Formats: sequence, C-alpha cells, structure tokens
Amino acid sequence: MAEYDAIVVGAGPGGSAAAYWLASAGLKVALLEKKELGRDKVCGDGLTPRATKALVEIGVRPATESYHRIRGLRVLGADREMELDWPSLSNFPPNGLVAARAVLDADITRRAMEAGAELFERTEAVEPVRDGSTVVGVKWVRKESAEGGGVVKAEEGTFMAPFTVVADGASSSFGRALGIRMDPNYPLGLGIRAYYKTDRSSDDFIESWLELRKDDLLLPGYGWLFPLGDGTMNVGVGLLQTSKKSLNVNLNRLQHDFIDCLPRSYGITHETATGPYKSARLPLGLSVRKPYGDGFLCIGDAAGMINPFNGEGIDYALETGKLAAGMVSAALSRGDTTELHDYQVALTDIYGGYYRLGRLFLKMISKPELFRLMCGVGMRSETVMAFALQVLANLGEDHGGRMADRAFRGLVRAAERGLEDYSDPQIPTPNGVKTRESDTAGV
Repeated sequence: MAEYDAIVVGAGPGGSAAAYWLASAGLKVALLEKKELGRDKVCGDGLTPRATKALVEIGVRPATESYHRIRGLRVLGADREMELDWPSLSNFPPNGLVAARAVLDADITRRAMEAGAELFERTEAVEPVRDGSTVVGVKWVRKESAEGGGVVKAEEGTFMAPFTVVADGASSSFGRALGIRMDPNYPLGLGIRAYYKTDRSSDDFIESWLELRKDDLLLPGYGWLFPLGDGTMNVGVGLLQTSKKSLNVNLNRLQHDFIDCLPRSYGITHETATGPYKSARLPLGLSVRKPYGDGFLCIGDAAGMINPFNGEGIDYALETGKLAAGMVSAALSRGDTTELHDYQVALTDIYGGYYRLGRLFLKMISKPELFRLMCGVGMRSETVMAFALQVLANLGEDHGGRMADRAFRGLVRAAERGLEDYSDPQIPTPNGVKTRESDTAGV
C-alpha cells in the first residue's frame, strides 16, 4: 500500500496539469490513467488562445512548436463567409493551436512526470477508500492485453493519500462512485467527428459552419474543421442540447450530411476519412452543483466545466487542474480541508457569471427563428462577429481594454451580479511553485 500526498485520477489535460502543479509544489503525486499514454480521445484538437496560455504556463513550449498554429476563426453562415483573427490582448497570446489529443495529452503528461509525478498507465481507479465520510485513498486495478484480444486484470492494489483529484472526463465513473451527479436540467453537448485526408490541412484558420439542419430545421449547433498541418483535418459537428427533442437527431447522419455539404474544393469526402466516426456527450456550464467533498475535488469535464457557448473543455480542464492543485497544496500546508470548501466559491468567482451567460445564450439559440435572426444579423457585421468570437472563446482584458472588453465584462456582470470582483479573477499558483511568466507572444 503506497502513500502519497495526492492522487490524480485521469491523465487527460486537466489531470496531467493538476499533477504537474502538485508535483511542482514538492508533493508526492500518483497519476492514474486507465489507458496507455498517447490514447486517442473524441473531443479536442482545437486550442484557443486561452488553452495556449495554460500550456505555456506548464512549460509545454518545446512540444507545441510542432503543433499547427492558428490565427483565428473562419465562420460561415447566412450565405456569407468571414475570417476573424483572435483578439489582440495583453493577457492571452495572439494565436491558437491544433494538436491531436493523442499527442497533446501525452505531452502534458510528460511535463507532469518531469515535475516528479508518478504515472501508472493501464491503471483504473475503481473505488474510493473512505475513513468515515472522508476519501483517504483509491483502490485500483491494472489491466494488460490478453492473448487473442481483450484485456485481463494483471494487478490490483490501493494508494492512500489525504486528497484525490478526480479528472476522469465527462462520464467520470470514479466521480459517480463518489456520489457526484450532473444536474439533469443543465444543457448537454453532443459531438461527433472523424479525421480526413485533405490538402487544406495547412490552413491557419479553424472553421465553423453555423447552419446545421435536419429536414430544413435549423439546429442549435455548428460544424467544425480543425486543420492539423499534417495532411489531415478533424471534421465534426456539435449540437447544444437544450431540450429532449435534440435526442432525436441521428449524429451519424448529421455528420454524413455535413461532409456532403462541404465544397468539393475542400477535397473532404467519405472516401478520404482515415477512421470511423467517434462521438461523445459533454456536460456543459458548471453542471455539477458540488464538485468536491471531504478529501476530493473534481475538475474539468468531470466537474461539468465545458464552455456552454461552444463546447470547449480543454481550456477549463487545464485551468481547474491548476486551481485544484492550489487548493490541495494549501490545505496540506494548513492541515485541514478549509481550502477544499473554498473550491466551489473559487469556481463561482472565476467562471460563474460567464457560464450563466452561456446558459442564457443556449436558451436563445434553441429557438430556430431567433437563431436564424442572430446568424443573419451577425454575419452582416465583422465588428459584431469579432465581438461574438471574443465572448464565445472567453477572451478579454481583465481591466480596461477596448470597448469590446468593457462590454464583455458588463455582460458577465449582468448575468451574475453577485460576482463583484469578477473583473479580477485569479487562479492561484500552488504553494512553493515559482510563477512562470506567461509568454503572450504565443507559441
């Protein structure tokens, strides 16, 4: 039975970021991942400047030099096309990135290991160990490939630690074992994608198609194209489910029809797909009411931290990984769990107003006629669409800035007037970690 200061369940971007920050603070960290390093994941690849900044902070720069650099968003809708650069801001780099999740996750995990975290691959956290109501450890099972296919249990054991960070994704089986539940009244994202060979993979814009239809009905969602710079492109569709009616949409058919509607000049067809469709369900908008308990915290998708505006999750997984590490290291230094109780307050202070605004936005676009009107009005003005991009990607100056920045902060305050200090949200650096200056020149 091994003992640690902290156990992290899941080596995705959030879990590996949390392990990096915890290990950098001098803590003994176990990082459990039920798959092998470099496994493919359905969602991701497109990284906004917000995610890019978080990667810079944990020192992934050498790896990101091989990622495909993105200057902005190309948006298509209402029979128009518009190219929008990422906003020029003092607190975020001027570019985004595209990297396959198999590559990205492995690179972040390596940074955690370099900082001192111990990685346990093919090791699944199956059950929490409790002392009364407090989680004090994790029971795990390690699996290996079996002859003839499948996997078999190779080893099992227990790791003990005063704190556990739950980062095992949207389905979060370990979170369910802890009693964590998503609020069923919150919106849900549905996404499907595949990779395609194309000579457009060096495009320096990601692309968003605003008008998804089923039987001429405008759906609340969008189609995307993420160029990876290696001869392939991630192409998919996402629906923002705001009612049970969305469940009647066949995602495979929607993806098939989206590929059919792309211009022939793109060279993207069903025949150029490099693999099968893959889909996922994504909990949006801070849908976990209480993402913590005695001895544990949930982060990223496991905490329902996906952006309700556009379905982004990597940014917030990285950020909440850092936030959770700060809370855990502070609690350890104080010898109590006060900091964990402050985690919910911190999430509300940093994200509450923005996510509430996003949920209000989803209610609006769930009405087809209003969605059509918004697309039509927006696509007639580059100024309006540039502001929309800033809001949807959650990119703005914390203080001052242009009129767009002040308007953005005003919208957030209007959505949640209780966040009096939203203009200065801070994600603390864990105790003992020297602050790495963010390189706003990009990567």
